[in-house]
Amino acid sequence: MAAAYAPIMVGERTGYFAGSVNIGILLGQTGAILIDSGLDTQNAKKLKKGLDEIGQKLVAIVQTHAHADHFGGNAYLLGQFPEAVVYAPELEEAMIRNPLLEPIYLGMGASPLKELKNKFLLAESSRVDHILPSEGTIIIDGLELELLALPGHSYNQIGIAAEGICYAADSFFGEETLKKHKLPFLVDARETLHSLAKLQATNYEGYLPGHGSFETAVDAVLEANIRCHQELLDRIEAIFSTEATLEEGLMHICNQLEIKLDNLSGYVLFRTAFMGYLVGLLQEERITYRFVENQLRFASARLG
Repeated sequence: MAAAYAPIMVGERTGYFAGSVNIGILLGQTGAILIDSGLDTQNAKKLKKGLDEIGQKLVAIVQTHAHADHFGGNAYLLGQFPEAVVYAPELEEAMIRNPLLEPIYLGMGASPLKELKNKFLLAESSRVDHILPSEGTIIIDGLELELLALPGHSYNQIGIAAEGICYAADSFFGEETLKKHKLPFLVDARETLHSLAKLQATNYEGYLPGHGSFETAVDAVLEANIRCHQELLDRIEAIFSTEATLEEGLMHICNQLEIKLDNLSGYVLFRTAFMGYLVGLLQEERITYRFVENQLRFASARLG
């Protein structure tokens, strides 16, 4: 019988804890390296039990990006393993140390309302001991890790590759996750597509997304992600074939995708994602904007 909390090992020193947020695990010379830590203390306690089951202490946590569901377990784990070292990319590390920044930027810079101070948007603060470059290699506990710059979903998100396995964070989603969320969270659609193209050019033995199944043949799911983003860009450009405000555009895309906005957390996440697609369209000069009677209005560039 399989151990209740033990990780799924896909290589001699590589594996993952499967869940709504997948957590990578690498076995170094003296202990385990986790790639992210999940949403909260409850999740982190399961990780601790898993490490106990395989007789490994935690020596390091490598953060891929600073969303609450990826570093919310840090505080508990560092309490259990105070000598563990935390690594994170530049800028992302600032938000891990100061997690209030996440609901601040989702709230467009204003002081976040109490409805945005929940565990999904506001994790416990964590120290960060070392700032990672966006690309290159680093050795942790005798194991060489390759760093991949994969921005788009978050500002300076990275992926980690070791022993032939790529821990791709939220640079791509499993197909079921794409169908569930309909308007995937991102901050820059163009950067997201660049990151997907970068992954397409790689040839690792396996790929683990933050949300979805471990893949050994990744081409189909990467194509599904690219197709999803391109279709959304086309939909949003078409919405602005008639000049409209950001709020009007958001209403139209949610109606088309049958997304119901009925709480503040969902609203700010979908609004940020929608703006991330607008950023991509603006960068590609597919839409334009102007101010009319104190309103910011967007329109397809084809109208000009």
